[in-house]
Amino acid sequence: MLCRKLSFLSVFLVACDTSAFVPQARLSSSLLSQHQRHGGSVVAIEAQEDEEASSTGSLEMDPFDNYVPGSSAMFAYKDTVVGIGDDYAKEGDVVTVKYEGRLLSTNQQFDSGTFSFKMGEGRVIPGWDEGLKGMIVGGKRTIKIPPNLAYGAAGAGDGTIPPNADLIFDCELQKVDNGIIAEAIANFGLGLNVRTISLVLLILSIILPRFGIGEKG
Repeated sequence: MLCRKLSFLSVFLVACDTSAFVPQARLSSSLLSQHQRHGGSVVAIEAQEDEEASSTGSLEMDPFDNYVPGSSAMFAYKDTVVGIGDDYAKEGDVVTVKYEGRLLSTNQQFDSGTFSFKMGEGRVIPGWDEGLKGMIVGGKRTIKIPPNLAYGAAGAGDGTIPPNADLIFDCELQKVDNGIIAEAIANFGLGLNVRTISLVLLILSIILPRFGIGEKG
């Protein structure tokens, strides 16, 4: 009986999921860059440090500021707010991220919301899976992502994200979780918020009395 109730609950929650442009994975992450930490902010390395520039004491170019749409093959990011504490995003964690996605070429927003997923399982585009690593809860990060680490030549959303589009995401890491319950919520693509809790309580109030659970007398 319990299995039937859980199955019904799972189907109902999946049917209620309305996310449209959450960065679902489509591409291989084989081209992802190595990383280098600079004062708590990890940035993508697009090339080896120029030996001549190093010998003359020139400052290293900032990959984020020097990101070139249509040419850059590596993501780049900057932390606008560094979180406080020991909870940071890493592979295997279930993270909850508040985000806004825009086309880099026009700054036009194509999506925003809150999304939970398990990192490192390919449930999101490679630019997210790698670009969010190292964030601390409460931190905010802006990520520029090239097409080969996003939606590529196919685009997405029936043209809302054009083919070969460079994207920019403003992300805030709200939570880092682990465990079966956190993974189950992430699999439904829902955040643990008032909307989700209210929906679950409503479903339980309808289902449980049918099986004689919660009835008085």
